[in-house]
Amino acid sequence: MLNLSAARYFLEVARLHSIRSAADRLHVAPSAISRQLTKLEHEFDAQLLERHSNGVRLTAAGELLAKHLAVLFETIEVAKGEISDLKGLKSGQVSIATVEGVTRPFLSDNIANFRQNYPSIEFRVRIRGRERVLEALEQHLCQIGFIYDHFSHPSLETVGKWRQPLLALARPDHPFADGRALKLNDLVPMSCVLPDDSFGIHHLVHRVYAKLGATPNATLVADQFHFLIAHAIRTNAIIYLPLQAAMTEVKSGVIVPLNLDCNDFNYRYIYAVIRRDQQLAPATSAFLRYILAEFQAGEKSDAELLAKLRHHQV
Repeated sequence: MLNLSAARYFLEVARLHSIRSAADRLHVAPSAISRQLTKLEHEFDAQLLERHSNGVRLTAAGELLAKHLAVLFETIEVAKGEISDLKGLKSGQVSIATVEGVTRPFLSDNIANFRQNYPSIEFRVRIRGRERVLEALEQHLCQIGFIYDHFSHPSLETVGKWRQPLLALARPDHPFADGRALKLNDLVPMSCVLPDDSFGIHHLVHRVYAKLGATPNATLVADQFHFLIAHAIRTNAIIYLPLQAAMTEVKSGVIVPLNLDCNDFNYRYIYAVIRRDQQLAPATSAFLRYILAEFQAGEKSDAELLAKLRHHQV
């Protein structure tokens, strides 16, 4: 009979490609994990891992087992959730993979608000680049994904979207922050900071600049929004982000949206994504319904905030 502890240890090692990292994550000794992996290999009569100096790699048998175990544990979570649902969502776990732009304060606030009604529901959030969010869904590492920009994937589907135009943002004392109407041509000479090429924003900005025969005057490229925002504020550079990614700084007034008219930036969306074949646990279903209602409210409040800010700039 399959030992679920050994299976969970193996799945964590498979995800992290390291016995020591898995031991740290699971708060057990590496030797305990090694013993369980040996038993698992004996049970399946196959080598599951190849050990190397810099970690482990899955064999073909290991890849196959990891795939099936991910589905197994997800099914167990659904069963636990359905049993919990009989008691009114008294327990359960919601796992999310998301791009950074929707995490603060929107996702954090709404997880906290949801847990006020369901305090025993646990959340696990992975913050990744867009492609890795899609991979996490595909590999059963999470139940819900949030990404920017449309996609086509045979095993994934969109269940909700929230319009999030790409904004040009800068300090209130930036020369172009006085409310004047701007075209992208006006911004071409100005210094800016950009997310790196793991973000759709990077490619969109380069693509739209290329239509003008130009390239962004990017003085800094980085993979974290909060660092980029801080640097843009420090150096008075322009930063291209959706409102939600900079909501805290916009509301505090340290950066403001420029009055830029760029049609290519206007129709971007945050998408809520799940697997087509997925049976959602009750806790996940409840949170998904809740967050999609917040998508609709957020789109309206974003538009109102932008209109108010631009009115004050004029």
